[in-house]
Amino acid sequence: MSQIAIVAAAEAALDKLTKLNKKGEYDQQVNDLNWVLASFKNDGNPEGVYQKVAEAQTVLAALKTKKPRSVAKSLMDTLAKALA
Repeated sequence: MSQIAIVAAAEAALDKLTKLNKKGEYDQQVNDLNWVLASFKNDGNPEGVYQKVAEAQTVLAALKTKKPRSVAKSLMDTLAKALA
């Protein structure tokens, strides 16, 4: 998939995790996504972005299992397509 799609997916995951991070339980994922997005903008290497989007997908999928309405299916589809 294109670098544009993975960056958009990373930004969408970051946005969702930031909104869900009221108690600080997703600080690590938020910090990691911020870091890899900044790194990608500096060096253009998407490898870290793919890795952190995959991790965010896992975290969000687990959350969706517990609370189905907390994570939109469209976000999960976006992440899956970007990682395909």
